[in-house]
Amino acid sequence: MEPDKKSSGRRIIVFFCLFLALGFLACFAFAAEIKTFFTPHSIEIKNNKEAQAQQVSEPKALDLWPFNNNSTLTANFLLLGAPGQGNDAPDLTDTILLARLDKNKIYLFSLPRDLIVKIPGSENYTKLNALYAFNKNNTGQEFAALIQKTQDITGLTIDHYIFVDLQTVRQLVDIFGGVNVLVAKDIIDESFPGPNHSFETFKILAGWRYLNGETALKYMRSRHSAAGDFDRVVRQQEVLQALKQKVLALHFWDIGKFLEIYNTLSSNIKSDLSLWQMKNYWQAIKDIPGENVIKNELDNENLITTGPMTLGNQIASVVKPKAGIENYEAIKKYINEIINK
Repeated sequence: MEPDKKSSGRRIIVFFCLFLALGFLACFAFAAEIKTFFTPHSIEIKNNKEAQAQQVSEPKALDLWPFNNNSTLTANFLLLGAPGQGNDAPDLTDTILLARLDKNKIYLFSLPRDLIVKIPGSENYTKLNALYAFNKNNTGQEFAALIQKTQDITGLTIDHYIFVDLQTVRQLVDIFGGVNVLVAKDIIDESFPGPNHSFETFKILAGWRYLNGETALKYMRSRHSAAGDFDRVVRQQEVLQALKQKVLALHFWDIGKFLEIYNTLSSNIKSDLSLWQMKNYWQAIKDIPGENVIKNELDNENLITTGPMTLGNQIASVVKPKAGIENYEAIKKYINEIINK
């Protein structure tokens, strides 16, 4: 049976909405219970251990809604996810999605994590998913190289970025004592990353499963799928949706838990968006019909090829443009044609 394209599109929209709104999640649910909480302040997600809520004066109208007319609403988002501490490569951005909100459509482009790129300002090369790791301690510029290369590859200007340490999800799931998720089909992933650069088997059977934080994180990260990153997107959406329901079920007197949730979110999310902006983009996106989601992975055999390359004195399998390393013209043309159909 073929998957329902409209249903699949709606799930992707929900994921995008939840990814966008993740930093807003604690405040969103709490405000639904007591309308005066977190108003009229803007709270911006801060970086690293210095993360904290910073209250400022009420934002101007343009800050709350940067677009005067929905018919001209266009923005490009770089959505990033890294496995976080406890993994062999905690800072590799193994989820790299460019999401283009264009009027009443969403275009999703999954960028190959193993794409070989020249490090900006250097003559050295690395994989695309390593650019953040190289720059994470460069305060204020940790995403500059990754944003620049994404723009070089796609020809699109990145307006906003959202980075989520996926350990955040593990922590949130454990705060609630687990989440209930309907697993669509059996997953037997014999190549799931294990400790000390090893592999282990991750297995979960179809049906309703109550997941703790560790299992939920593995469920979200597993690459055992024919549809690649977009199947992972659906699984991530399922866990985030379950978390959203947990938050919405809280009562206004659960202040301690709300603070615990908010502290977890604010210390593990990096973005140039304020919570007000997240909320308003979420409002703009959530009602877009599923058939208006156009999903593409840039693994088209006419665009890229794979092969070995020496990186750090080791032979690694890499992805490169078919036209040659750092030649992105065919990829940009392909993206432009998708957007302008």
